[in-house]
This record gives sequence, C-alpha cells and structure tokens, in this order.
Amino acid sequence: MHGGGTMRVIRSMGRHMTTTRRSALIGLGGALALSACSRGPSRDDAGRRDVVAAGSPAALLVWAVARERLAGWPRRPGQATLSALPAPAAGLPELGSLTGNGRQANLEALAALRPRLIIDYGDTDPEYQALAQRLKTRLGADWRLIDGALGRIPDAIREAGDLLEAGRKADALADQAAEVLEHWRRAPPGPSFYYARGTDGLETGFRGALATEVLEGAAWTNVAEGSRDIGRVTREQVAAWDPEVLVTLDRGFAMAVRHDPVWRWRRNGERRRLLLLPDLPFGWVDRPPSVNRLLGCAWLADPEGSTMTLGALSRRLYGMALVEVGQPRWIL
Repeated sequence: MHGGGTMRVIRSMGRHMTTTRRSALIGLGGALALSACSRGPSRDDAGRRDVVAAGSPAALLVWAVARERLAGWPRRPGQATLSALPAPAAGLPELGSLTGNGRQANLEALAALRPRLIIDYGDTDPEYQALAQRLKTRLGADWRLIDGALGRIPDAIREAGDLLEAGRKADALADQAAEVLEHWRRAPPGPSFYYARGTDGLETGFRGALATEVLEGAAWTNVAEGSRDIGRVTREQVAAWDPEVLVTLDRGFAMAVRHDPVWRWRRNGERRRLLLLPDLPFGWVDRPPSVNRLLGCAWLADPEGSTMTLGALSRRLYGMALVEVGQPRWIL
C-alpha cells in the first residue's frame, strides 16, 4: 500500500494490491536480473542508520518506532512536510522505492549502504514474499514484510519494535494505537460523504477502497459507487450522489469550491458541509496508507474530545509538539 499518485486498488479492507505496486514489482524483477550485488549481512555499530524502508508506508512505520535507524526516504517528502517534522528528517537522503511508485531504488547504491534490514509495510501477497527473498539474496540484508492492514496497526508497531530493538517505545505506541482503533470501531454512524482528492476534487476512493477505509470504518457512508478502486469522476456524478459532506485533504480545493453552488448545495436546498482534514506532516486518511491514519481514526472516534489524544499520538508518531498538531476544519 503506497501513497501518492493515482492507484488502482485491487484488494479491499486494508489488504489492497495496487497497480503502482504491481508495476514496481515488474520493474524490480528486471533490475534484479541485471544486478549482481550480493554481500553478507553487515555487522555495523548499533547507532548506524542501517534500516531501509521499501516504500513510504514502511518509512513512516520505521520513523514512528525508531527514527534514528531510518537510512533514508523512499520518496523524499516535500518541504512543507519536512518543516513539520523534527530536523533530522530533512537530512535523510532519497533512496528510491523498492515496492511503490515514484523513483525506483538503485540496487547497487542500496547494497553499498550495507543495510542490516529492509522493512516493507503493506500487502502480504505471495508476490511480495517472493520479492523479499530475491532482494534478501541480492542485497545481503534481511527483508521483513509487515502486514499493513489498518486494523492490525498495533501488531505492526510491535513487530517493528522487536525488529528495531525498540520494544519499550513500540509497546507504548501500540497500546495507544489499539485504544484508538477500539474507540474508532465503536464510533456512532456519521454522515454520507464524498472524498475529494487532488486540486480539482474529481479523484476519489470508491466504496471499499483503501483510501476511504478510515472514514468508512467509523460508520461514515461513502456515496461513490461503481468500483472499489481510486478513480476519476465528474462533478455531475458527485451532484447525483448528493453527499452530506465533502471531505478533502487539499486546502486549495477547499478554498476554490467553498462558494461554488455545484459543490456546496444539495438537491434538497441545504448547504453541503465541507471538511478539510490535515495533511501535514502526512494525511489523516491516506497519503500514504500507514500509521498516520491513526490520527484520522482518533478524531473520527471523538471529534470534540480528541485534542489531547491527537497531541500525544502525534508526538509519538512524528516527534511533534502538541502546539504543532493541525486540526480538522469545517469550511463555511
């Protein structure tokens, strides 16, 4: 599961296969065939940044559990994201992705880093397990594939903590994640919604898609039907679906449509609500689909009383202070 770009989701409920990830597998297959880099496991000092994240979701997991071990970003975050993270984030190089979209990693360059461990976080299909074995041989580093299902985030955090020798820190975060998800699952039914992605709002996650799992799991009803993927729609389709709420992470889109009658007025004459969710340092719904989604779950479970939970969770996930945590905003 990987964020950024348009992804066609093949599987549902947190176990989606994406076409970008599948394409990356094909591309890496060719790279592996050409690469002759194979070396024994390194035995470097414990303080070295010796863990490579296979994709952006894995990078966020490693950052949350043991950020001092992360060797670099698969895809370097933008300046706004880096400014919202502690200073060491900006000093990490871009290594390229092994399993996601964006620039593919150079296997020779990765092998030269002598990583002790490569972590992937997402789909656990046999294809990825086979890829892990091939890369383990080529790079001379252990490869661990951790299940990225939303409901299994606490287990993923604990597993990463064991692998990264950060058990105490991971246990505290996993306990909080489990509590957040328990409250999220018991959230009272919410409104019908349309999830507007991108600057024009016409990319969305259809009902059952990974991109809308945070909202749907909190008993909000996704009006977008016709596929289980992420795809493009028209303004006319959105109007016909007639959602009670527009949800977006894109501030530019929210400001552009705040007075647009096509977007803001429902068929019954009522004004449609517009919810702008934070996207810094990472999105609360997806982008990427990793541990960052816990923030969306926490807020949906208790929109009025989650401020302290969001602050504590953001500090553990990112190293951010309470005053730096963004809040959802209802746009009038």
